[in-house]
Amino acid sequence: MTQEASTEMKFCIVIVPSGDGERLLNRMAEQGFPATRIGSTGGFLKRGSATVFSALAAERIPELVALLHQEFPEVTERMPAASLPFMDEIDIPSAAMIDVRVGGAVLFVLPLDRMVRV
Repeated sequence: MTQEASTEMKFCIVIVPSGDGERLLNRMAEQGFPATRIGSTGGFLKRGSATVFSALAAERIPELVALLHQEFPEVTERMPAASLPFMDEIDIPSAAMIDVRVGGAVLFVLPLDRMVRV
């Protein structure tokens, strides 16, 4: 079945740390956001991630952004400089500790012309 978007639709991709994926799905369901989760890896610290897809009416995007800000704030962790990528290219002692922002969520919002459910 092909559905043309009757209102402006957006395709949202949300990436959170893997341990937060289930919580994100639950919070999105509570807010009435349809969602599908897949596992993913990558990022600056090469930690596991959860990637969630959702098709939403454009006017609901601010609600999703507010939910992400509320539920997934960034935090700062102290990490050994030697454990971070590219640190060998910078003149910092390997035993030094560095503050790194982690957590939070990344949201990509893309136009959605049509959705096909088979």
